[in-house]
Amino acid sequence: MVVTQVIGVGIFLTPAAMMRAVGGLIPALMVWAAVGVLSIAGALCYAELATRFPTAGGAYVFLREAFGPRTAFVFGWMSLLVTDPGITAALAIGLSQYLLAAIGRPVAPPSLIAAAVVCIFALLTLAGRSASGAVLRWTAVAKLAIVAVLVGAGAARAGSAAGLAAATGAATDLRFGSLAGAVIAAFFAFGGWWELGRMSEEVESPRRTMPCALVGGVAIVTVVYALITIAYALSAPGRVSVDDDAFVAQVGQALFGATAAQLLAAMVVVAVAGSLAATLLAAPRMYLAMSRDGVFPGRWVRFDAERGSASGATLIQAGLACLLIAVGTFDQILGYFMPVTIFFLGLSAAALLKLPRPADDGRVFRAPFHPLPVVFFLLLIVIVLMLVVTGQPRETLVGALIAAVGVPASFLVSRSPLRPPRPPETAGGQPRPG
Repeated sequence: MVVTQVIGVGIFLTPAAMMRAVGGLIPALMVWAAVGVLSIAGALCYAELATRFPTAGGAYVFLREAFGPRTAFVFGWMSLLVTDPGITAALAIGLSQYLLAAIGRPVAPPSLIAAAVVCIFALLTLAGRSASGAVLRWTAVAKLAIVAVLVGAGAARAGSAAGLAAATGAATDLRFGSLAGAVIAAFFAFGGWWELGRMSEEVESPRRTMPCALVGGVAIVTVVYALITIAYALSAPGRVSVDDDAFVAQVGQALFGATAAQLLAAMVVVAVAGSLAATLLAAPRMYLAMSRDGVFPGRWVRFDAERGSASGATLIQAGLACLLIAVGTFDQILGYFMPVTIFFLGLSAAALLKLPRPADDGRVFRAPFHPLPVVFFLLLIVIVLMLVVTGQPRETLVGALIAAVGVPASFLVSRSPLRPPRPPETAGGQPRPG
């Protein structure tokens, strides 16, 4: 799920943007390595929190336990109304555009295809966890196979030693702005691994499984991005100055000839399809946690524990995504809320600094070298947040003010003070019954 959720269209565009920003392969690999290591530190934090609170909800639960139910409410309703459907809409639009490119002719408007894609994948999610899991497994295998093909083709066409030297040459005139853009691009390319925390209630032996899945998944993604960047550099050395789409087109032409455009588009369709399936599968688990706390109508989240589906929550997410697709402004809407989402991501990891640590008795995973993983991950969050806020201060302020409205709204949703039942910390790593 981690590999499938994270590796989407960024597998093609982000390495190109990275090398264009820093001007060479070696600096790009250094950025991938740095952001990957810091993301692994965050994965260690989430692995500990997910095994301490093996219940549906992920970051929502971590925020509630450490910083109170109202903080969790603001994050939960922001995710419900904006972030989750916005990301779903963005993935569906991307899939529809590349699907049309793979077909080679305009069979329908992209927005109509995107809405149909959302509905199809929502039905897949309603079919149950096993159906979605099969899609996740096959798309993960397909993505890794695509990486193998690209890397193998790049190595086969690396050409002369002079071309290899041009690809691996150091960057010239590397500026702060370029490096900042590369760091932001890398951070968003890793986005989504934390969503696995929402599924911890349905994971067998979370003490053993969650650390391997989170840390191993992020490590695999880091290696994948590095290999793709190397393949790009070997296939089209010395051409990183052109824009991203043109660079990817040149790489495709060098690797696959005349069929490059349609073949690359088909690869992107597979990559984005897996990310969309993972997003629709994970999101309703947080709404389930909110309904248990009494801040979301329980009748809308009737969770079928046997099939692993929540029909009402899935339909809400799909319906809001289709609405955003019809309006056509989801990119702008997501832009307002991305800084707030990054802030909550860091705050949820910081829960480890506020909550008392459990005893080292082997029943709960404890992130090694505590508190260094938290400090390293928060360092990444602070850097990215500062760069994003500096680039779009007005959007950040508007998004923060809108999110802050969730605090008084929480009093309207709940007539009594928000005092949710505390989920049990893991005792032997057994998930709470659905």
